[in-house]
Amino acid sequence: MKHWIWALLYCSVLSIVTVTNAATGPSVNAVAAALINTKTGKTLYSKNANAVMAPASTTKIMTAILAIEKGNLEDKIKISSRAAAMPGTRMGLRPGEEQTLRDLLYGLMLSSGNDAATAIAEYVSGAEDRFALLMTSKARELGMKKTTFKNASGLPAVNHYTTANDLALLAGYALKNPVFTEIVQTKVASITNSRSNVTRSLTNHNKLLWQYPYTTGIKTGYTRRAGKCLVASATQNDTTLITVVLKSGTMYNDSINLFDFGFQTTLEKKIQEITINPPVQ
Repeated sequence: MKHWIWALLYCSVLSIVTVTNAATGPSVNAVAAALINTKTGKTLYSKNANAVMAPASTTKIMTAILAIEKGNLEDKIKISSRAAAMPGTRMGLRPGEEQTLRDLLYGLMLSSGNDAATAIAEYVSGAEDRFALLMTSKARELGMKKTTFKNASGLPAVNHYTTANDLALLAGYALKNPVFTEIVQTKVASITNSRSNVTRSLTNHNKLLWQYPYTTGIKTGYTRRAGKCLVASATQNDTTLITVVLKSGTMYNDSINLFDFGFQTTLEKKIQEITINPPVQ
């Protein structure tokens, strides 16, 4: 009798859940995408996930985790003229200014500061090209076989590339670090210019933190070559999912569709397991 009750429960819930699960999976506009469950390590969805792509500022995930592992968060870093002059998105650093590594990491991951990326690279390795070698070495250590880094920011460069699968692998590794996790889920932070004593307000570029209630990070990216990119994480109950969408015209919608699909798929599996092995009363 109990088995019949659990079977009926499974069929009832499954009939509701699978209405939104088309046989082809979620709607994804991105050229390449990946969805993984961090607990099981299983891939729940894949689209051109091994295609070599330009990563844009999702590169900064590797920059951040290496800085956290190699540096001291309270070290004060003097900003070089080269770092302060970096083009593209910036946190507004000035030559000669001093910032802690911790504050530079917030500028890196919230404001997507290319100036912060270069300053961090120079702090860790003395020069950005040497830091890029360290980034690629770390990528190989993590099993990112189709990734090569040439800079710390993700600005366009020859032979600077990755894949959706490799970025998902990197994100899963980085999320194990509590400092990294705290930074990437922060919506707004404030830091103070050591020279002018002026406080800067940094707002996270990742709008998914406001749009999707379970979001816990991670990093946006954009260049003309790479298009719009997003590596994102979300946690519901005891399940954490990571999505990667590269060259997407609708990166937030893509990520939400992937998360919804992933959480529904996980729920279906849990219900099925309960049905097959009902709890003993």
